[in-house]
Amino acid sequence: MKKNLLAFAFSLSVFSLSAQMVNDTVSLSPTYANQSWYSLESGNKGSAPKNNWDLAFEISGFGTSVHINSINGTMLWTYPNGAIDAFATADTAGITGWTPQYNSDTSWVLGAFDRNMVLSNANDVGWGVYNPITHNIIGDSLFIIKLANGDYKKIAIESVIGGGYNFKYANIDGSNEVSHFISKSSFSGKNFGYYSLQNDSELDREPVASVNWDLLFTQYTAFIPVPYTVAGVLLNKGVRAVKVAGVGDVDNYNDWFTHNFETPINIIGSDWKSFTGGAWEIQDSLLYFVKSKNGDIWKVVFTGFGGSATGNYIFKKEKLSTTGINDADISSSVSISVYPNPANSENVYLICNFENNFSNASYTIYDLSGRAIENQKISTQKGMNVYNINSSVLSSGVYLLSINVDGKIINQKLIKN
Repeated sequence: MKKNLLAFAFSLSVFSLSAQMVNDTVSLSPTYANQSWYSLESGNKGSAPKNNWDLAFEISGFGTSVHINSINGTMLWTYPNGAIDAFATADTAGITGWTPQYNSDTSWVLGAFDRNMVLSNANDVGWGVYNPITHNIIGDSLFIIKLANGDYKKIAIESVIGGGYNFKYANIDGSNEVSHFISKSSFSGKNFGYYSLQNDSELDREPVASVNWDLLFTQYTAFIPVPYTVAGVLLNKGVRAVKVAGVGDVDNYNDWFTHNFETPINIIGSDWKSFTGGAWEIQDSLLYFVKSKNGDIWKVVFTGFGGSATGNYIFKKEKLSTTGINDADISSSVSISVYPNPANSENVYLICNFENNFSNASYTIYDLSGRAIENQKISTQKGMNVYNINSSVLSSGVYLLSINVDGKIINQKLIKN
């Protein structure tokens, strides 16, 4: 398999660059007060307060995910005693026994509101159902949300019609009901449009268009295995990376083309550091290769971390190559997620969100020797598509799930327990 990847890498007419590693620091301020959007090419693109929003709505043409701001203490539950038509009578009785919902830490297309998704129904988006004839999404679920200030509200995403999200929320007793429409065009070029339930207002928080940044320095909820707030780095849509551990000389190791780049947004994540003996320690034999939004290859090595005292992320970076053929156009138009991963049952689901029309798509599962285990064609309908992968044919171990979309490749690691 590595031989094939090498051939593919060089078929892209890779131009190696001669450059020095550059030191840089991104500061979120004490207590991680901000989030910062970062371009590997041009540095920090801007910051925004982490606590000034409650909901985030995916803005891409066929995007449907709705996120919560879990890092400020916001919590969400799917109301278990009724569907969306129970809005008037819903209450919080028994809420201590309900299961809270969280955003995925591996994919932007799975927010907390989407966790209700019926995976066997390709048209179910979690909070509602997509109509392939009208191309509208009609909400069918009801949720209870706890805000950072301790208030509880009931909330329903009613529809995506007319280029945006219709939603309503109210106090648990039904008072102060608010209906609002989030227009995707108001946040054109961004990943998300944001909303504050506490202030009943929209927020345009992302400082630049999505095409202009690669990494988000932030806090987020990870699962280790229980939900836990960490400080780390998430990849932008269309950005891929690979973690390389056990490197003796990180400054001079540049063999990025021998590794498989992957799409989970937490590939860099938070585990490049640890808190030991009252101080932060950085793994000194660890590096990341990152394929940026425009297809360039960068090496990133973390060298320091200030923790909540300063919020400083200290690292060095180096551009290793730029490609003659830019395949970033495909990864920015296709979002991939595998659920569950690791897989324990006989079935796992490949979730693809296609923002453009494509002619052909397929997936192939390879074992670590490069042997193809399974190959299947998949549909390329615009929007979210869910495919059932029969993992019963896989033994316990690590596999490469390779998705081919019109001849361009996106790789994803698949683990079978």
